[in-house]
Amino acid sequence: MLADHTPTAASEWRANWTLVAGAMAGITLSAIATGSIGVFMGPLEAEFGWSRTEISSGPALVSFVAMALATVVGFAADKLGPRRIGIGAAVLMCSALAAMATVSGNLWHWWALWVLVGVAAASMPTVWLSPVSASFSAGRGLALAVTLSGTGLTNALVPIVANYFVDGYGWREAYVAIAAIWAIVALPLVLLFFRGPRTPARTNAHSSAPAALMGFTAHEGFRSRAFYTLAAAAFISTLAGVALILNLFPVLESTGISRGDAAWITGLMGASTITGRLFGGWLMDRLNAGAIAAGAALISVSLPISLLLAPGSVAAAVTCVAIFGLAGGAKVPAIAYLAGKHLGQRSFGTLYGTISAAIALSVALGPLAANIIYDATKSYELVMWAAVPALVASALLYASLGPYPDFSRREVPA
Repeated sequence: MLADHTPTAASEWRANWTLVAGAMAGITLSAIATGSIGVFMGPLEAEFGWSRTEISSGPALVSFVAMALATVVGFAADKLGPRRIGIGAAVLMCSALAAMATVSGNLWHWWALWVLVGVAAASMPTVWLSPVSASFSAGRGLALAVTLSGTGLTNALVPIVANYFVDGYGWREAYVAIAAIWAIVALPLVLLFFRGPRTPARTNAHSSAPAALMGFTAHEGFRSRAFYTLAAAAFISTLAGVALILNLFPVLESTGISRGDAAWITGLMGASTITGRLFGGWLMDRLNAGAIAAGAALISVSLPISLLLAPGSVAAAVTCVAIFGLAGGAKVPAIAYLAGKHLGQRSFGTLYGTISAAIALSVALGPLAANIIYDATKSYELVMWAAVPALVASALLYASLGPYPDFSRREVPA
């Protein structure tokens, strides 16, 4: 009888906890530029006279560049390994963010700097998640959740830190400060810990090939219903979510909440997101991730509905932002987890990278459309109403994915 070499979640964590730490540090960088834009919107509007649509066109470029490059970067991570790509992306992200301090009143200058951010963002989160997904099997849900909690940590801290420096020193100094802080903290962790897995996540009972090779080839994945269902669900839910999240600071201000309260309430989104991701990751190792993602999308409608029914109420804003953060925190790692389960690990970088491209497109279109509507109506009310049916539709798509396929019955290459 062949021995069962399937490891436990505890043994996976003992072997790869440093990898998770390095990946989490790297992924904090993926949210720093877009997560702080709401704080800078008012000062940029005041100094240059730009509209909010023009300002948000910069972050939109990040998503378009990332969308164009995400599949290529995912393929490169599959072939070359994620470490070199991740380190280069991290250095470029911090450098591009610091360079924002040099922006002039020329929109071309603004757009050029955001294109650099987009090149760095093209590898995120695929490059950070790929080795983590391949290194864990029994504890994959929690491992992905902990890694993705890096974005929640950034979203919790960067609005408060950025607002402190904007109020005390100016928006140019604020850009340099947040770039320096994240470089000093995150880059050493990436350099020290972001390496490949020390042990394979699972061994097939009939082969010594690791389970990281199980799953669809890229060609098979691009022909599967699961790929397009997951990509569509991720696109729609992210489109509705980021239209509110990346504009949360000005959205809260537009309802009558003060700038100071808007800053810490926006930070609460990040804190609640971390909690939601950790709890959601723990649940995904026990329940179907499609059901978790569907439930999270449905619960997320509480944010736009609460802000519409109780404008200007700090208590209502705190409650609905916390709920939205908890739900969104569970939903984001579920997308990566579902990709690993429904598409497999053989071409995870390429397939999940393409899904990330769809997500990047939604990140570009959501805030941009929201601010076009704001410039036309001087209100985010229509944006909040539109988010409700979009979130419900995405919940139905997540639920339709069904049970996980069994890739252990498929042949794997040596």
